[in-house]
Amino acid sequence: MLEKGLTMRPRRAEFALGYIGTTVGAFANVHEAPYPPLGVEESRWMHAVLTEYFEATSASENPKIVRLRADFARLTPLRATAVSIASGPHPPQAMPSPISIEDLQTLATNRRSVRWFTEEKVDRDLVDAAMLIAAESPTACNRQPYRFLVFDDPESVARVAEIPMGTAGYGEQLTGMIVIVGDLSAFFDERDRHLIYIDSCLAAMGLVYGLESQGVASCCINWPDLPDRDRAMAQLLGLAAHERVVMLIAYGYADPSGLVPYSAKRPLEAVREFRTLS
Repeated sequence: MLEKGLTMRPRRAEFALGYIGTTVGAFANVHEAPYPPLGVEESRWMHAVLTEYFEATSASENPKIVRLRADFARLTPLRATAVSIASGPHPPQAMPSPISIEDLQTLATNRRSVRWFTEEKVDRDLVDAAMLIAAESPTACNRQPYRFLVFDDPESVARVAEIPMGTAGYGEQLTGMIVIVGDLSAFFDERDRHLIYIDSCLAAMGLVYGLESQGVASCCINWPDLPDRDRAMAQLLGLAAHERVVMLIAYGYADPSGLVPYSAKRPLEAVREFRTLS
């Protein structure tokens, strides 16, 4: 929210009074922790955004801003680097996309839900490369309220695959399984409880395309809202009370002798509607 305020036009002389104190306090906790809970890049991003905020509000004499500016200044400054300097608000990238819309359309069209895989194990580096794509997906207030639990040993995959309802008949031959887990503790108000599903699914599509682009097939597995299944998966994975399973993704190398559903998609006119409000 703070970074969004910095990008507004026109930028107000004073803003974020309702949460700037909480934000500075959170940064102080992260910055002074003996074992930093965040990565270096995230910490530098927080530092860069707060630095720009107090520069943007430097003319303000609001007592809260003045006090918090002094509190922030007392924190040991992070060493300035190219990463930290570029971590705050910045102009959009002007470089043209190296991927044409035709290439992206081909990738999307070729992707199919594959349920039959070879026994060849997918290298973890390929999975991580796809995860990096997923991590760049849009997310509310940059919270990324999810984690991806990856299983690639036969016993673990089989145990996880037994729980969802959509794996009957093919779950026993899966070679890789990803469980996407949403984190409700990322939000302070129950009004945001659906965001774990929205953000996780945005990331899931990036993951699927990342796998597909490397020749790795996948199949999204539905996770219906059934309390007994939730309890079983939470117990198996050791999930905390604030964590919820969002969906599962099976992955691996497609068995060329297996078949995939055609799954005709609705035409453009059925899913897109340009409108003008009167």
